[in-house]
Amino acid sequence: MKTLYPVPPDPSTDPVYLAAAAVHSLIVPLPSGTAFCIGVVLIAMMTGRLVQTKGSLARAVLPFVVHLRWGWHRVERAMARGKFSLDVMLDRVYDWCLVQLPVEPVRLGRAQREINAIDSSTIARLRAGKRLALAGKGYCHRAGRAVRANIVAALTTVVMIQGVRVGLVRRTRFGASCDEAVGRVFEDLPPPSSKRLLVVDAGIATKEQFSQATEEDALLGRLRINTKLRGVPPPPTGKPGRRPVHGAVLHPGRQSPEVTPDVERHILGEAGLIRLRRWHRLHYEECPGIHIDVVRIDDPAYDKPLLVGTTACELTSEECALAYGHRWPVETNFYVAQDSAAMEMPRAWTATSLERRISLALLVGSLLKAIAAVCAPQAMGPWDRQPVRSSGRLANYLDIHAWHFAALALEEVAPRNYRKNLKGQYKKGLRRQKAA
Repeated sequence: MKTLYPVPPDPSTDPVYLAAAAVHSLIVPLPSGTAFCIGVVLIAMMTGRLVQTKGSLARAVLPFVVHLRWGWHRVERAMARGKFSLDVMLDRVYDWCLVQLPVEPVRLGRAQREINAIDSSTIARLRAGKRLALAGKGYCHRAGRAVRANIVAALTTVVMIQGVRVGLVRRTRFGASCDEAVGRVFEDLPPPSSKRLLVVDAGIATKEQFSQATEEDALLGRLRINTKLRGVPPPPTGKPGRRPVHGAVLHPGRQSPEVTPDVERHILGEAGLIRLRRWHRLHYEECPGIHIDVVRIDDPAYDKPLLVGTTACELTSEECALAYGHRWPVETNFYVAQDSAAMEMPRAWTATSLERRISLALLVGSLLKAIAAVCAPQAMGPWDRQPVRSSGRLANYLDIHAWHFAALALEEVAPRNYRKNLKGQYKKGLRRQKAA
């Protein structure tokens, strides 16, 4: 476990104290010139003020830095040129949650694999010009076409906090396409503490990703409905000739698959009996050496079946279906970062500042969900008769107590004072020294 830095005194289940303790532990290790500015950015995101100003960071942080000379400019400069690592900050948030919150990592199977979900998001920039950094090309549902966009992929560790399923963001990577961004996440996975199960969606569960899966980092993902697989080759018959590489052809998504399943079970679901059919040791025709188990889930609540393939063959059919359901927190992290931390409105044009704006928004979104899970439900007003524990309500509560929140989070973190060099004005008329 990494060393945790001091937090403000008396942290309790009060949302303001918990949020201030989290922000304080993040910014204390940073350099003195960057800590105050990054702390102000985190406060503006956690209180939802960055959404209120439509992504304008200068206007969102102005009330907190108005007493400084060019305070908003210092914040923008810290986001563009500040010295800190996003990966280290994401790991520090994960360690803080493990120590300060009742976190229980979700584990499945005999090997007790830790569940990690990976997905990507397209941040559409409909009016993107030539200045757009980290530019890629992604499909925009609002425009109905591919547009210039910022594409981010995130790795999320799934945990349970007092019965609430929460995803803690561990890595973020960018690319010109979804495949490139996701590939960078797979290349830079955090060091494993135990065996992991990487849960992905249909666009990521490709032949290449299955071939790169290992025993330590197994892959589980949804397969496309028209997937074509091959079975195990038949045993040798003793006749001369080369032994076949592939077995029977199987389309598990068809109404009547060609091969009889190895395991068939029924479990009770919300809309009736769910039929589970499983085929062992299937492979793609292009990759005969990579064997996967495929589970077909026929749920009466849905029109089409769900196909799940995995390299973790020790998982049961029920555990495969349950593991794919644990992918949902990575989706909600994108929604929370968009609605509460202005991830969809990154008013930045340099690569560093844009990467930090989007990554910090995902960090804040997962942190708000984790803190909201241990706090009491927050009502939006006297008309709210059934309050719930949600990140949006927590952000609204922190906005109401913004000055108390900022005072606790920025305790003993003073901004760097820049003073004018009075002696410098006498050197303007001097002749420059010749170079050696």
